[in-house]
Amino acid sequence: MKRLVFFLLTAMPAQAVEIIAHRGFSARAPENTVGAFELAWKNAADACEVDVYLTADGKTAVIHDKDTKRTAGVKLDVATSKQAELTALDAGSWKGKEWSNEKIPTLEQALATMPKDKQRFFIEVKCGAEIVPELKRILEPMKDRAAQLAIIAFNREAAAESKKALPWVKVYRLASGKTKDKKATDLPQLIADTKADQLDGLDLSMADFPWDEAMVKQIREAGFGLYVWTVNKPEDVQRFAKLGVDGITTDDPVMAREALAKP
Repeated sequence: MKRLVFFLLTAMPAQAVEIIAHRGFSARAPENTVGAFELAWKNAADACEVDVYLTADGKTAVIHDKDTKRTAGVKLDVATSKQAELTALDAGSWKGKEWSNEKIPTLEQALATMPKDKQRFFIEVKCGAEIVPELKRILEPMKDRAAQLAIIAFNREAAAESKKALPWVKVYRLASGKTKDKKATDLPQLIADTKADQLDGLDLSMADFPWDEAMVKQIREAGFGLYVWTVNKPEDVQRFAKLGVDGITTDDPVMAREALAKP
């Protein structure tokens, strides 16, 4: 009995880790499309990460890049294009002919794929705080599904304003291990800023941060949730699960699930 209890206690942290499909099941489907989100749900991802920009007409477009060239083959600047111009584009053929019907979705279309009462979306704000009023308009009717929503952002103002406008939604600050000028990110300062903004935690790159038990403890002592991105090797999935992060963002949720299942 003691051995069984020990096994359960040691297995629990890994099993409790949330598996977040990066831009949907992007290892197999065209990223940030309805097809990618639906495939992730079918393959038991706990959550999907979705990138969103504000369009020129004040609406949303689900896409990672600032322009459409890489995923749609034609170049439109997202911020200066209207939603209808963007959502008309083929955003799937680059991944394979079988995905040719996939378009750049709106945030509403992405959210509509989410199963009722289970699984959730991490909505990454790719622009600035100017998107917050539109986010509030879209998300406010989903208040009864608060546990299925989270907002993440690199932009400090966007994260802080999202939390002010939607205090019932969990909001996490995204950060890379190095700044734009290639200097190491000041983790204590990041923690202090995140606390000052009354956010719920951090979502950090697996690269360049000094990931170890001491780092995780430092973040936990601030009262924060902790997520890591983008983890695509089984051994790294296992490593971060053992460190005790809340969730792991990955291009391949099936791989991550299988890695967590291994002793």
